[in-house]
Amino acid sequence: MKNTLIGLAAFLLILSACTNNSKPSTTNQAASLGLEKLWESDTVFTTAESALFDEATNTIYVSNIEGEPWGSDSTGSIGKLSPEGKVIAAKWVTGLNAPKGLAIANGKLYTADMTQLVEIDLASGKITNKYTVPDAVGLNDVTNAPDGTIFFTDSEKGAVYQLKKGTVSKVLEGLGGSNGILYEKDRLLLGIWKDSTLTAYQFGDKKQVVLGTQIPQPDGIEAVGDGSYLVSSWKGLIHQVHPDGNATLILDTAKDGISAADIDYVKAKKMILVPTFFRNSIAAYTLK
Repeated sequence: MKNTLIGLAAFLLILSACTNNSKPSTTNQAASLGLEKLWESDTVFTTAESALFDEATNTIYVSNIEGEPWGSDSTGSIGKLSPEGKVIAAKWVTGLNAPKGLAIANGKLYTADMTQLVEIDLASGKITNKYTVPDAVGLNDVTNAPDGTIFFTDSEKGAVYQLKKGTVSKVLEGLGGSNGILYEKDRLLLGIWKDSTLTAYQFGDKKQVVLGTQIPQPDGIEAVGDGSYLVSSWKGLIHQVHPDGNATLILDTAKDGISAADIDYVKAKKMILVPTFFRNSIAAYTLK
């Protein structure tokens, strides 16, 4: 009888262990995703705020604020970098104020520059248009839709605008510090500083749905392709926000005083580009 009881107890312990192992926690699942540093550019991109890879030209474009982050001083510029981290031109386009977010559509590069959305011809590097937003205070991030519509945020105003067929109009207002923006079919994803959230604005019913919480200073937003999103925090963090709303920290450079501004994710290369702001460089990581 004693041997029987011991055997039964051992069986129950094994069964319990198998049951626990059959349901891995969200934390364990998220821990399998990590970053490995590939390279970091020379520190020539003065106050690097945004990085964007263009497959057509095989070039990374970088917005350089250079002067005051919210100053109209004509010292801002756009730089160019190779996918391997080699500087092509630290200042490819000059004469901007404090350029931030970047987007590409129809052979043009768009950047949010204080109260204007600036259009740059990629082939020539010439500024071809400046769209002034009359009530804008501090334009920030930019994203594009397949039809060429450009959406962009105003962090100071708490608003979202669009440029469609040459006309600027307001899409949404009353947001608490709208920074990052990403276009997806039927909705816009927004990083809201006041609430520390990743929020979706749905075009159809015009409702806002919170997708992730406890993300301080949400800046760049990128889709991984598996239903989750990468969200950078200006202070120096990158979180992976899962479909269930849980957010996992996968990069922390805040402890070293290094920011993580408006990131880009190059899916074909599984590479994340991180503008380090005051460190004046672009750091690249591979997503593992």
